[in-house]
Amino acid sequence: MSLQSWFRHPGITLCGLLALHPSWPAEAQRFPELRGHRLGVSFEEAGASRLPCQQVYARIRCDTADSVWLFFERDTLTGITVTFGARPLTARGRWFSVSDSLIRVYGQPDSVAVKDEITSTTLKAYWSPLTSSKPWAFTYTAIELRFETGTGSIADLSLVACFWRDQAPLCAKILSGPSRMH
Repeated sequence: MSLQSWFRHPGITLCGLLALHPSWPAEAQRFPELRGHRLGVSFEEAGASRLPCQQVYARIRCDTADSVWLFFERDTLTGITVTFGARPLTARGRWFSVSDSLIRVYGQPDSVAVKDEITSTTLKAYWSPLTSSKPWAFTYTAIELRFETGTGSIADLSLVACFWRDQAPLCAKILSGPSRMH
């Protein structure tokens, strides 16, 4: 079928144009998921009405039974965080114990940063397309606290997305036109 014959069929034309639109490529039409939860779904679609929820600044955080926090803004799931319990490990030790698995799933991180302070260390790894066509990022964070009796840390894996320019300053930078995500 020639390109000209596609344009004779209005339904095919619309699908073809949506798939070819440069700021909304076909592979970016679906937001990623984490632990079975997909970004961009509504509060109701996520089944959050049966979960314990609380207001956290401008967002609503709902806790699931499997240590997952769901963050909603404007009735849309904008963030998913998997929390890992406290362990007697350093932040670097936690990273090295999970980094091979995370790299197998998400590829090489775009960056891994460490910030050492007197009583704590924070390690953050980022996998972040953060473009107008893929406005989301995965982050792994390990926070180490040092006490007189030893060292312990907590960690989490998060997936967050920008849906609106006024959602956050970074979202304003990457979402140049009207939001096409919702």
